[in-house]
Amino acid sequence: MAQKKAKTTRRKNTTKSTKTPKPTLEDMKVADGKDSLAKSVEEVKDLEDLLGVQQSNPFRTTSAAILEERMNEMTLTDLQGLAVQVGILPSGNKLGLKTKIMKAFKSHGGAGAGYNIGYQKPLVDPSSEAAADILKISREGF
Repeated sequence: MAQKKAKTTRRKNTTKSTKTPKPTLEDMKVADGKDSLAKSVEEVKDLEDLLGVQQSNPFRTTSAAILEERMNEMTLTDLQGLAVQVGILPSGNKLGLKTKIMKAFKSHGGAGAGYNIGYQKPLVDPSSEAAADILKISREGF
């Protein structure tokens, strides 16, 4: 009987992949069902109320998260009203208006663009109690 020839397979060269570093405890986020931005959003709302941003800004906020939250609660007619206040043509559906408003918010100076255009007079009297609250919040940081 003829012997069968043993089949040899050639081994492929493999390279070791570099392992990604494990995240530290500080980097991990807890999945507890709570919104991690809720505290900072509330602090921003308080600060904006003290500064009077609602009177000087057509979006009535300087935070994109707060604007997004407000737009999610609005109906189509409310979004159209906001678009008119901001200076946008209020056409299209709800999703289209939201994107138009967010685009305008990001390009608006002093609102979402990340810079201030300045002002002539202080928004709050520096010797008032509101000014002391503003200083306290700004020193604590977000």
